Amino acid sequence: MFISHVHYDHALGFAFPIQKKYSTKETKEIYESDSKKKVGNWQEIRVGRRAKLGAVEVEAHNAGHVLGSVQYEIITPEGTVVYASHLNFQDTLLLRAADVAPCDLLVLEAPYATAPTSTADRQSVVAEIVKWALECVEDNRVPSFETDAIGNAQELVRIFNTWTKMPVIVHPRIARINRAYESSGVGLQYLDASTEEAAKMIEKSGCIVIVPRRFDTSRYGNFRTAYVSSSRPKIASEESAFFRLSDQADLNQLLEFVQEARPKAVLTFYGASGVFAQMVSKRFKIPARSLEAKRPPKKRESQELDESRLARCQELLLKSFQTPGYTYDKRDLVALAVKDGYRIEEVDETLTRMTRKGTLRYISIVDGFVLA
Repeated sequence: MFISHVHYDHALGFAFPIQKKYSTKETKEIYESDSKKKVGNWQEIRVGRRAKLGAVEVEAHNAGHVLGSVQYEIITPEGTVVYASHLNFQDTLLLRAADVAPCDLLVLEAPYATAPTSTADRQSVVAEIVKWALECVEDNRVPSFETDAIGNAQELVRIFNTWTKMPVIVHPRIARINRAYESSGVGLQYLDASTEEAAKMIEKSGCIVIVPRRFDTSRYGNFRTAYVSSSRPKIASEESAFFRLSDQADLNQLLEFVQEARPKAVLTFYGASGVFAQMVSKRFKIPARSLEAKRPPKKRESQELDESRLARCQELLLKSFQTPGYTYDKRDLVALAVKDGYRIEEVDETLTRMTRKGTLRYISIVDGFVLA
């Protein structure tokens, strides 16, 4: 298994105990810091180095997305294939833009192919973020930034380290990930929110707070919330702000990447892959198609629920609620229980019962649960 980067939907391969896993050292270390799990049967792959598997060689190239993220170039007797999942085709304060490896076949993820082609430049967005934070502090409010725990969170820390002298407070999960960044030589100045020093600073205002997505800051009366992401949240309070700061290539950057890679053919997947394939074919006269396949839904046979299994499922789910106040995505909770052998209907029933009893509180905005 060749793992491209550490975001959970791309790093699930680390959970397989038997299969051999390849990734950069940074990807593995961030995964272990975030998940608190050790990875076995792993081999490091370095950018610019090749791993040989029989008649095939695999070389990693910088993807510019998050620390340790790579594209994989597969060199075969029939030609070269480049697989690029998430990539960023512009420099940030922490990372340089993705490298381009010319290839015969480019397999490219296109999650934001239908996003607007003209967005504010990155420097302007950074300036707006700093301006908004300073205005909050002048108003004796604590500017709180809700964002991806891996990638944008570290970029925000560096932004405020660079452009202000205000202390930066981060959620404990982000602090763990920051330490993995630091072990790779990325300097970040921050305080873990779980420390007494951080708590005193928050009481005085005059600081920046950075939390993971879906963390509910509404219960803190002196906080103002800003969402930092590639897309605007579906529901947000009137007082909240939104800043489009992405660690992924937008439509223009994806097209530029294809143009510089000069592939003979392109396969796209995820998001607006079909539309993007059509755009590539029309603009560059390159054969391109989407890998998306329509599968008929599987019919499930209804099964009676076993009370003893529901009780054990509840014990399992309760163990996952380790951070008070943190909202856990329902999809993650279901995936955890299914992995342990429970059926989806058993997990749904368990979550419903826990909510009725008042053990959990359901947050409809994000389809998640928080410990009541």
